[in-house]
Parts: sequence; structure tokens; C-alpha cells
Amino acid sequence: MNFAKKILNILNFKYLTLFYKTIKLKKGVTIDYRCEIEQKNNISIGKRSILYKCITIYKSKEGYLRIGDFSHIAPYGYILIEKQNLTIGNNVAIGPNCSIFCSTNSIPENKGILFKDSYNKGDITIGNNVFIGANCVILPNTIIDDNVVIGANSVVKGKLKSGFMYGGNAAKMIKRIFND
Repeated sequence: MNFAKKILNILNFKYLTLFYKTIKLKKGVTIDYRCEIEQKNNISIGKRSILYKCITIYKSKEGYLRIGDFSHIAPYGYILIEKQNLTIGNNVAIGPNCSIFCSTNSIPENKGILFKDSYNKGDITIGNNVFIGANCVILPNTIIDDNVVIGANSVVKGKLKSGFMYGGNAAKMIKRIFND
């Protein structure tokens, strides 16, 4: 990272912590100055975590974003929280171009207009020591336990159990990642 970008990131950190009292940023947090965060409240980011360039985060005043220590979201991520909660644990690596949706359109139950006023909403929890490959999509009401690997280009919904690698569309258990 060049010197000018480092200075701009430091200024962004100072700006966020000075003007937004409901943002809790621990020591060593980097939020790239090119990130877009709608509603800068109810945000907590743990020490030495990083939001790389061009991350877009949309949330309402009621929504919460919590990121643990030593985690990062690679460039060009898209996160839609709205009024829900997104919790990301410690030591989580989220690859580039990933999308996380706590709210998304769905097919209506009646014969209305497709994808109009019909939404699927729910919290998302990502445990500790998780690796999410590039271009993944995480859908509402997902729980990813600790010690999980998700292969690139996967679509994730539901509960992913600890100690396994998942992949595909929809993501399925592929293999155990730790031998007992």
C-alpha cells in the first residue's frame, strides 16, 4: 500500500471514530477510505481487522454489524444487512467479490408480481476460523460454525457444521478438513 493510501485510511479511521459514537473500532482496524457504509451506527470491529477497498455495506439504523479480531473482507464485497444482524467471528477471511445478504428478494406465496414486496430476511452468523472463497453468496438465516472452509463460487444457506469444507450451488459438505 502506498503512503497516500495509508494516510487516507488513517484519516478515515479518525473520522469514523470521532464523528460516529456508535462505531466501535479496536486498535489496528483498517477500513479502506473507498468503502461505502450506509448508516454508520451499531458497528463493532475487532482488533487488526480489515475492510479492503470498495466494500459496500447497506444497513438501517436498527441493523448490527459485528466483526471479530484478525478478520478481513477482501475487495469488492457487497453486504446487505438492513434491520438484521451480521456477526463475523475471529480469524475469518472472506474472499473478493463475496455478497452477504441478510435480506433478499424471494418468490411470493401468492400470484403477485414476482420479486415485488416479497423478501426473505434473517440474521447471519459466521463463526471463528472460517475461510470463504471468492465470489460466494451467503443468504439470510445462515449459520456457519467455527472451522469451516467454503469453496469459491458457492451459494450458502442454512447451517454449516464445524470441521468441514463446503462448496457448490447450493453448497454441500465436501470433506472433513481436520482429522480427529
